[in-house]
Amino acid sequence: MERAEKEINGGVALAVPKHKNKYLLLKRSEENSSSGEWTFPGGKIENGENPEEAALRELKEETGLNGEIIETGEAYISEGELGHWKIFPSHIEVDQKEIELNHEHSKHKWLSLEQLKNHDTMGKMKSLKALDLI
Repeated sequence: MERAEKEINGGVALAVPKHKNKYLLLKRSEENSSSGEWTFPGGKIENGENPEEAALRELKEETGLNGEIIETGEAYISEGELGHWKIFPSHIEVDQKEIELNHEHSKHKWLSLEQLKNHDTMGKMKSLKALDLI
């Protein structure tokens, strides 16, 4: 018996920001779905955007950081509190560590790849796997 295809709610661009071999994780605020979860900056791909443009926009909106895309990874399907989404990860090099969080997140931390591998995140590190970082 075949399983029915899960309905995809839309596309989400995910930024995996790196600065001098440290990666940025954000903790979702109580104002958001999945509050308290650690994740990378990201959000819905808006009309007319490609995933890379959306990742850079979301990074800027959520952290104030600008960056340059190093590479993009294979898209994958992820299940969240609000349904199933197609995730488009982008590995982004940023030029500074000082960030300004918007209302979507309450905390941040910069971690080495080794620390990141052992950290519990909302996406279970699928984005790092899709980018061949782990």
